[in-house]
Amino acid sequence: MSHVSRRNFIKGSLAATMAMGIQHRVPAAEPLTTSRNAIRNPRIPRIADHFVNIYKPQADVYTRPTVKAKYGDITYVQNTTYPDWRTNDHTFIKDDNNRWHCFGITKPWMPGDNGHAGEGLCFHALAPEGTFAQAVTFQSWRDLPKISASDCGWAPTSVKIGKEYSLIGSHLGRVTSPDLNTWTDKGRLNVKGGNRDPQILVWNNTYYLLRCAGNGINLVTSQDFINWSDPVEIFKPGKTSYQTESPFMVPYEGLFYLFWTLWDTEDKTTSGYCPRTYVHCSESPTDFNGKPVIAEFTIHAPEIIQDESGQWFISSADHPHRGISVAPLTWE
Repeated sequence: MSHVSRRNFIKGSLAATMAMGIQHRVPAAEPLTTSRNAIRNPRIPRIADHFVNIYKPQADVYTRPTVKAKYGDITYVQNTTYPDWRTNDHTFIKDDNNRWHCFGITKPWMPGDNGHAGEGLCFHALAPEGTFAQAVTFQSWRDLPKISASDCGWAPTSVKIGKEYSLIGSHLGRVTSPDLNTWTDKGRLNVKGGNRDPQILVWNNTYYLLRCAGNGINLVTSQDFINWSDPVEIFKPGKTSYQTESPFMVPYEGLFYLFWTLWDTEDKTTSGYCPRTYVHCSESPTDFNGKPVIAEFTIHAPEIIQDESGQWFISSADHPHRGISVAPLTWE
């Protein structure tokens, strides 16, 4: 199968999502009109069943420098073991032995901390043997040693180029590996524009790199992963307090779908872990401005995966369960 990585597809309304077992509803953002887009009657992504908590981080030693959390009287102390860890933006990729891996943001977690203090390490979870669908079982993905090279601990996206795997994090630091286990720091990509929460889409023999820039989302392209086009802003929310996070774009049946997670800076109850994701559709990968919302989900930083049989899945970080959870996805 072809792999479309990070931030790989989702007909759903918020009500449908809640009916599948997501009970918590964050305070409503300023209403966004959800409608059937007139663009060639696009498919609407829907969550088809409940979320399965495939990966929950285990207790581990915090190896980064001591840091005080922004919220509450909490300090994460270097070389201290913490029993609870949380996850955020993540990416799935399959190795040459047909074994699935997941990489992403992780940090220790203590009650009351809803911020990003302590991030910088990249978790590495290994699936049990079998297809992706067979690996969607309760807490069956096991921890491997965390990765600290380059910027891969901040919202990594993954891609395989030839025989080499790459993780690219926020700030566009790149690490490469022949086997997804040993990593080499390759410095930063030479790319203009924003650099937060990258996603790489490989489509039509071209690399599409999305990043958050300001409170919008921009796009650059490359044929060789070395020389990149100038950035184009493909989406910007209408309200300045709306911060785009975790962008993900996918081509499907001749159209393009853009998923993004909202953090409303005026909403003091959620900080940077808001489980509120919107979907837009466009005929062009370079312009989603003004396109209506066609689906809304109570999930955070979704990844979308097509398994070996063609079945679709969607993931969510730290909602509705600690760690990474996955549910079947349909296009209707």
